[in-house]
Amino acid sequence: MSRRFRSGLAPAFTLLLFALLPVASPRPALAQSTADVENARALFVEGARLANEGRWKEARALYARSLQLRPAPITRYSLGVAQKETGRYADALGSFRAFLAEPEAPATASYTEPARAAIATLEGQIGRVLITIEPRAPAGLTLSIDGEPVPPTSDTPRDIDPGAHDLVARAPGFRAGNAHFFVAANAGVAVALTLAPAASPTGSRAIVRPLDAGEMIVPPPAARTPSRVLPVVLLSVGGALLVAGTTVGILGVNQASDAPTRDGAAASAAQAKGIAGDLLGGAGIATAGIGLILLLTAGRSNPSPSGGAGPTVSASGAGIMAHF
Repeated sequence: MSRRFRSGLAPAFTLLLFALLPVASPRPALAQSTADVENARALFVEGARLANEGRWKEARALYARSLQLRPAPITRYSLGVAQKETGRYADALGSFRAFLAEPEAPATASYTEPARAAIATLEGQIGRVLITIEPRAPAGLTLSIDGEPVPPTSDTPRDIDPGAHDLVARAPGFRAGNAHFFVAANAGVAVALTLAPAASPTGSRAIVRPLDAGEMIVPPPAARTPSRVLPVVLLSVGGALLVAGTTVGILGVNQASDAPTRDGAAASAAQAKGIAGDLLGGAGIATAGIGLILLLTAGRSNPSPSGGAGPTVSASGAGIMAHF
């Protein structure tokens, strides 16, 4: 990558980079207002302060609000820690899994192993419930557990905190269905709720039974996608430098051929343009080459964070000290 650029090689390298850039071009990010970003940052900082004081419930609320304004991996991880510390094990498990599903970045790489360790611990502390509703998927179906809305039914068990719970199902044209169930840690129950038509003289019917081992299986979380932002940026910058160097080099060659003498002012200017083209082109090749290497090796190793954030372990579990 240290060799000098020659104008005769420019077309080949330019074609190579132009072929690579469309493949590696990043997807556009969601637009966020400056006010939302600033408010999210302020909420995160205040949440971190409360967490350091052991006021986890308040910190959890602030992290959740910050995440709504600006979905950031470090906020998602911090929310998982606060949820774990306040006994919201199922929610914490979901937050840590969502964090690991985020594209990997140097600033959050050091939190990967703590998140995996937390998941391994939490998976033995939660229960699971498999909910089925009859008739299947009625229009307008809504579910709530302990008064909080939950997504519609699925064919796989959902994570839930151990203990006693109340399920309520409602759908237009049917009587409301209710079921009370208890689930132990690292165990599961199946709740089958049959909704009665609104005109039926009898109410809805619920059957609760333990889940067997086969029904307890939960699909693994999505694999974490390595970040390609830096490689793409390097490829883009390298391509731009290479094009600029090619253009300047060609101008220098044309100016040199038109110069009346080989040692006059015109020849000196042409030579300077040639040198500038060499430098720009060489920098472009080197930059694009580094970007290509990073792109091809993305995900093979976890870089260390550049500073400003690092996981800690408190007496009650994993904690966090971080800059937003």
